[in-house]
Amino acid sequence: MSFERLVKTLHSWLGVLILPWVVAIGFTGLYMNHDDLILSIFPTEHYATDGFDSSPLARPQDEASAEAMAARLAPGADLFLDDEEDRFRHRDVFIFDAGDVDVIVDQATGFAWTDSRYMTRTYAPDGTWLHTRVRWSRVLSSIHERGWVGTALGTWLADITAGALVIFGLSGLVLFAMPRLRRRKNRRAKAAMLKAVVARG
Repeated sequence: MSFERLVKTLHSWLGVLILPWVVAIGFTGLYMNHDDLILSIFPTEHYATDGFDSSPLARPQDEASAEAMAARLAPGADLFLDDEEDRFRHRDVFIFDAGDVDVIVDQATGFAWTDSRYMTRTYAPDGTWLHTRVRWSRVLSSIHERGWVGTALGTWLADITAGALVIFGLSGLVLFAMPRLRRRKNRRAKAAMLKAVVARG
């Protein structure tokens, strides 16, 4: 296989393999520069708190009942009450650190939220799930920085994509340049041959 054919094969396969990440990184890069525009595409609304106080399920919560609610929403987790934060969505709340999530219980009604890195879920006082809000800004930032959503595997996928893009660009430059260099070489050889023919006369 010739060098040029090898480069062409490498370039073609790289283009196919990295295309999804090229599109993702391009889109999330656009988000970095125009966050309001991109976020307007996605549903980002919080669950409305207007009906909390009038709900027939609403019950005032003390620390013990709020912790019991938190234990239902984060079973098996060690709960630690955050003494420094007591407001969420403009409401007085108990906030429990449950490891990967915070469990937030509204003091006046018992409505609750679980708040993780990528989503916020809203629950009624009886534990019924009501709504999930995806935190798209963090999802898009994670995709741009790591190549996917999450931190467990670090940035290796984004690093591989970046390296593949460099090779893709360089191989594209080689494929662009080689035919032109070959044509120039052929023109020079043809001109030299014609000159020799004329000189022989």
